[in-house]
Amino acid sequence: MTSARPNCMRRVLSFALISSVAVLLGALRLPATPAAGAEPPAAGSKYIGAAKCATCHESDAVGNQDAKWKASKHAAAFATLATDEAKELAKAKGIEDPQKADACLKCHVTAFGVPAEEIAKGFDPALGVQCESCHGPGEAHMKARVAAVAKAGGGKPAPVAAGEINSVVGADTCTKCHNKESPSFKGFCFPARHAQIVHLNPGKERTPEEVKKLTEGCTTPDCKDCAGGG
Repeated sequence: MTSARPNCMRRVLSFALISSVAVLLGALRLPATPAAGAEPPAAGSKYIGAAKCATCHESDAVGNQDAKWKASKHAAAFATLATDEAKELAKAKGIEDPQKADACLKCHVTAFGVPAEEIAKGFDPALGVQCESCHGPGEAHMKARVAAVAKAGGGKPAPVAAGEINSVVGADTCTKCHNKESPSFKGFCFPARHAQIVHLNPGKERTPEEVKKLTEGCTTPDCKDCAGGG
């Protein structure tokens, strides 16, 4: 186990001591368009940003989801808008600066169009498509994990409960942006694309078949979910 895990435990325990009971509790609400099979996020949960998520998701012991995200194209989504290729695509659409255009930003940054009061202090939209684009606002999850670790008292915290975060991400979440509205769209195969960015927690029990399905994407030529190409 890496040293990141103990550090994470100390940070969340410290946070728990200074957090009030009111902060740890909240009513639940359903998002407008949850992914199929996804757990609805908690009401009042703010977008906290990938840097905050990394506090507990940068350890190899839990799968180092932060490193996986940083190595993905999602992490460079906003920066990509400043490239010559992006500017050429934007010009063809009558857009002068893609990094300032709503039509581009809605899919190249997280929490685009979200009211300011629903975004936590320190959130940086320039980090591109972050964890919460797929998993929903993470504040409630962070606070729930703080409470779970504190309650466990050094033991194993309770599993992530329904309502904390969208842990199940389906194709419908991805195709909100990976669709024909994008000037660079060439088709979208959810199993294949998902396998490229999947970041599993090794501590979660899964059968070999489940792991294979999640990490190998399309394994047969006639994969129905891959209709339309890559």
